[in-house]
Amino acid sequence: MQTKSILLTIGLLALAGATGGALRSQDTPPTSPDSDRARHMTAIKLLRGLNRAELRYKTKHAVYATRDELAASDEFKVTLSGWSLRLNVTADGKGYDAVLEDTTDKSCGYAALTDERGVIRQSKTIDCEI
Repeated sequence: MQTKSILLTIGLLALAGATGGALRSQDTPPTSPDSDRARHMTAIKLLRGLNRAELRYKTKHAVYATRDELAASDEFKVTLSGWSLRLNVTADGKGYDAVLEDTTDKSCGYAALTDERGVIRQSKTIDCEI
């Protein structure tokens, strides 16, 4: 099955409330577990929004949206800072998967994943606990 792989890193989102107002740089010491949990919850909320937007788009158009189609639609208006979103849509438009990676997590590479079933999973590199 052929997939369209699109890498998306988009602008700024007011994550201040969810991340405590500070975005870490590469040289900043690791954050507290509470801060990490807040960022993880932000990722989960963003993917839930993506799943809802994809479902609404599919209801209207009979296929899931590519990154460009979704960005141009009213279904999903979000910008991200400190996150990288990769969205893969199958060639027939009947399925998708998305990976939302925390670009500020240099030690464990936190990511949240979802697909057309709406299931959200969390991951880190194998040496780090979830």
